[in-house]
Order: sequence, then structure tokens, then C-alpha cells
Amino acid sequence: MNNKTIILLIVLILVIVLAVLGIVLGITYYRGNTQHTSKSMETYSFTLEEMYCNIKESKRILRAVITIEANNESTIKNLQEKEFLIRDDINKIIRSKTEEDLEGKEGQISLQDEIKNSLINLFNDSSITNIYFNELIIQ
Repeated sequence: MNNKTIILLIVLILVIVLAVLGIVLGITYYRGNTQHTSKSMETYSFTLEEMYCNIKESKRILRAVITIEANNESTIKNLQEKEFLIRDDINKIIRSKTEEDLEGKEGQISLQDEIKNSLINLFNDSSITNIYFNELIIQ
């Protein structure tokens, strides 16, 4: 064997060893991450009683049943104690919306985000994670 063949063989073996090592490290890293992320964060929820709200510049009303989700149990207890503040805040938000603001999927998502951000500001608590509409009907 000449020198070129020996060098080519050494480089080829080195590339194969590095590829196998990369695959082993990649699989180990992937398995390690999935074990940590598979533990889902526990969430708690609180459902408000049915609400009826006027819609801005309309003779129609909005009927809603809203669930608030948080990742802290003490936040839910605090929200339950202050339900009257939550209902008042949501009522103010909905009364400032026109029918066009509430139409379609975009309107619903926008309303959910606005309610969530308002509650976070009202209670100064970022553990509020989501707002769900169990019912959202404009009559």
C-alpha cells in the first residue's frame, strides 16, 4: 500500500468513528430532553358562572361561560375569592367591543388575549396561562 491509500483509509475510519459518536451523542441528548419535557406542568382552572354582556353600538348581547387557567393553585383560590372583580373586568372589555371586533376566530383569540392580559395586570400575577370560552354566543 502506498501512502495515499493509507492516509485515505485513516481519514475514512476517522469519519466513520466521528459519525457513530455523533449519532450516539445525539440519541443520548434527545432521550435526555424528552424525559425532562414529558413532565407536563400541572395546571388549575376556575370556571366563571354564565355571563351576559352588552356589545358596543349593538342591540345584541354576548353570552359567555369562561374558564381561567393558571399554573398555580393559590392563584386560582385568589381568583375565586375575587370573582366579582373578574366579572366586572371582563364585562368592561366586552362592552368596549363591536360585533365586528368579536367576529370569527381572530375575534375570539383577540378577546381571549385581551382578557388574559387584563387579568394578569389586575391581579399582578403572571401564572394565569390561558382563557377558554366554554360558550361564546352572540344573541
